[in-house]
Amino acid sequence: MRVRIATLGIVILAGSLTASAQSFGTSVTSILTLPAVSFQLAAGTEGAIDGDAARSCAADICSWLAGVTLPSGSRITLLELEGCDGDSASKVSFGLERHPVPLQGVVPLTVDGSTGIAGTPGCAVFPVTVDHTVDNGGNTYIAQVLAAPGTNVRFAALRVGYQLQVSSAPDTATFGDVPTSHPFFQFIEALAASRITSGCGGGNFCPDTPVTRGQMAVFLARALGLNFQN
Repeated sequence: MRVRIATLGIVILAGSLTASAQSFGTSVTSILTLPAVSFQLAAGTEGAIDGDAARSCAADICSWLAGVTLPSGSRITLLELEGCDGDSASKVSFGLERHPVPLQGVVPLTVDGSTGIAGTPGCAVFPVTVDHTVDNGGNTYIAQVLAAPGTNVRFAALRVGYQLQVSSAPDTATFGDVPTSHPFFQFIEALAASRITSGCGGGNFCPDTPVTRGQMAVFLARALGLNFQN
């Protein structure tokens, strides 16, 4: 029987994603990996977790859920499933959703494209683009994977790609010597709003004054939240 899953998310399509070189920093996409073993079964009857730490469905249509925790203000750009589909009569789909506070209707963050699979793509990493800025105060984020029983239909992990962002610039300036037209206005205001700096005194920031090693230590310690171990 050909099963169609149309509840949530993106159905796996034929294709592959070439892994890029390892990179780090705020200018690149960071990856939050949710292994299959971290998901909870919400519906259906699943099979045993296999030697690849992958999960599969044994009966009915299975639904697995996992919480997604990312820094507030970060921008989600990518969702990708590491999985297999060797059965043209079964499906695996996945998606990301937000649950507005308090206990309101679910809002999908991925477009539902559940129209069925053409052929059997096999094992690969299947990506879909997302564009959402995280608001942890107003939402809870949940990833979902759906699957029907089938030959080699399973998943090993779901990955969420995100980028850190600098807060948008305010309408008014905090420091007298850094007006809204200053080229570094947004970034200096972000430092002030984060209480990393209070300026150089007298209501100014002194943007062209050299920074001492001691001042640099204050900036870094406050920005990174450094502390002593107990």
